[in-house]
Amino acid sequence: MADETTQTTSETKQPAQPQPARHQCKCGGGHGTCRRDAEGHAITVEPHLGYVADLASLIDIQEEATVSRTVLREDGLRAVLFAFDKDQALSEHTAAMPVTIQVLEGRLRIGGGEREVELTAGGIVYLSARLPHTVYALEPSKMLLQMFDNRG
Repeated sequence: MADETTQTTSETKQPAQPQPARHQCKCGGGHGTCRRDAEGHAITVEPHLGYVADLASLIDIQEEATVSRTVLREDGLRAVLFAFDKDQALSEHTAAMPVTIQVLEGRLRIGGGEREVELTAGGIVYLSARLPHTVYALEPSKMLLQMFDNRG
């Protein structure tokens, strides 16, 4: 029983202080960010550089299909590649967080709210949280979806 253990000091024996279920953060002003692990313990996440050298090479266009692959999952950001054959689409949906869609190859028609844009390689569009939107491939295409989530 943890509450009945004692700590020995040079002067007297004192009851040990019960430990809180979650430890206090002791990151203390370093360059890292305080986070909690799955058990609720304070940990420091050090700044780092994550990268992907050639996004388009990580996914292939498949005949009459839409495929996706998560390529980056970091604090506050998830990046997902999509590959569409011609005439493939994502039907109307929403995202709980702001997103960007960047066309890597091909040509996509992206609808959001009352607007529709046609983008080719190098084009990018921003969609605010909860905006109903669609994606339609006018030709075989690849895109990068970035989801920004700062909820912690």
